[in-house]
Amino acid sequence: MKNNQTTSSVSSKARHTAYRPSTQLDLFADQIIPSGENVSLWTPRDIWVRANQRLLEMFSEDRRVERKRSDKIQFDALATYFSAFSNTPDGGMIVFGQQDNGEITGCGNLSVDILNRIESCHLNLCPLAKPEFKRIPVVVHGRHDFCLTIFVPYIGVLVETNKGEAWVRYGEDRHKMSDEEKRDFRSTRRELSFELGEAIQKYPSDFDLRIIQDFCDSFRGREQKHTWTNNEILSDRHLIRRDEDKFVALNSLVLLAAKDPGLTIPGCRVRIQKFAGEDEGSGETYARRKEKTIEGNLVKIIKEADGAISELIDDVTWLNTDGKFITTPEYPRWAWFEALVNACVHRSYEFSGTEIFVKIFSDRMEIESPGGFVPPVNEKTIYSVRSSRNWHLMDALRFLGYVHMSREGTRRMRESMAEWGLPEPSFKQEAIHGVVVKVTLRNDHLSRKRSTDRDVALYFGVETWKLLEEHEIKIAAYAYRNGQIQVSEAQRVTGRSWGTSKKDLNRLVKKGVLIFEPGKFIRDPKAAYKLKGKEEDNE
Repeated sequence: MKNNQTTSSVSSKARHTAYRPSTQLDLFADQIIPSGENVSLWTPRDIWVRANQRLLEMFSEDRRVERKRSDKIQFDALATYFSAFSNTPDGGMIVFGQQDNGEITGCGNLSVDILNRIESCHLNLCPLAKPEFKRIPVVVHGRHDFCLTIFVPYIGVLVETNKGEAWVRYGEDRHKMSDEEKRDFRSTRRELSFELGEAIQKYPSDFDLRIIQDFCDSFRGREQKHTWTNNEILSDRHLIRRDEDKFVALNSLVLLAAKDPGLTIPGCRVRIQKFAGEDEGSGETYARRKEKTIEGNLVKIIKEADGAISELIDDVTWLNTDGKFITTPEYPRWAWFEALVNACVHRSYEFSGTEIFVKIFSDRMEIESPGGFVPPVNEKTIYSVRSSRNWHLMDALRFLGYVHMSREGTRRMRESMAEWGLPEPSFKQEAIHGVVVKVTLRNDHLSRKRSTDRDVALYFGVETWKLLEEHEIKIAAYAYRNGQIQVSEAQRVTGRSWGTSKKDLNRLVKKGVLIFEPGKFIRDPKAAYKLKGKEEDNE
């Protein structure tokens, strides 16, 4: 026992000596952030390479950085972080010796055996991970110490733990992938491809031959392959495959032209829902007005969804940049149609039981498609980078006129929204019963509400109308239609209190919109605010 204690003491002393930084090292004198550089854009490797105590304390936990205390090492949990960062574009950085709140505590308490085990455990617990290790000198309560930092690079293939689990990083949290998500990950990294899998549908009897003929005719015309047969074209485009003396259909052809793709891909459908307000509600407050589900091959789905969405979008009147009122649908067709086509083409069909959702709210439209972004595409690169999960399907739909170049489509979405004075589309990856990409188009809700009272705006003048608050628009519109309005009526129209409504009406008098005709006593029902006529403006 005595010898063990001596050995332990020596090891501890040697350990502190080995990692004690030079007394001439000033941890805070070295300013490594160039002037004007945005550290929020640094990759995990940028942080790891430049890391010192100041940087460790400056960065919070996010997609790039995970902090770990050193007093309790859980190696199975560490393996899940190796997997998560290996599966997350740009990778990630783990810091041992730092609390969740950012406080540096150091790793001086760790034995050499534990440190060695940390640096080698991935070989057995997460074999495909390729972590890199570095020890950062720190000062803790006046004593020299160090933090152990680990950079885990993105691998590009699915990295699982020794338990067969695969993880990915979203924000500051880990997400355990389902079997469907793992298959989708592999397909997007070209480990395997769903669309090139053989289908159970029989070719050609189970397929819409009209769609196939249209596709082949378009291909022959554009590619100048006039002597090619339909089967030669379908084989060349990876829609069918020759198997000895017959042709076998691939999933890409099922999605394009099968009579019943739901036989093997039940999620090959689009659900379109319209809600009364700005959220779905739940239970008794569930506010869905209309719903339509469209199933079939993608040519059928895109055509029918186009008509269904067009019917559900309201026409609105709004003031354009020329100062003229124009009436249009809530959203430019190019924006939502491109989002619909992108969802159909780029979604993951590995999630075979999950459909695309188009949700229309009073203030926005959301298009949700199963599966995440296909690297290197992400929220920031959506307008500048091209990548496709189902490349052969996308290519086939391009010949049928539904798909343009990816960057062109998303850029046109943004431009068409801007032309109508609407916010830029939002592209986000979210974990909603699995991973989805959500595209959000906003309709400038307040301006749309005002536009419904076009006659009111014309009566008072565009400049006056533009300066009114929403509740004032409601009051003015009521007075316009009824000739006058009382406080109780204003209260009912706006939902505000009696006293607040009284102030609203008096404010409209000051603005020259209304005139007040008092009663004989307070709250006299005969007291009213009447519409100010044009002739009064000229007096």
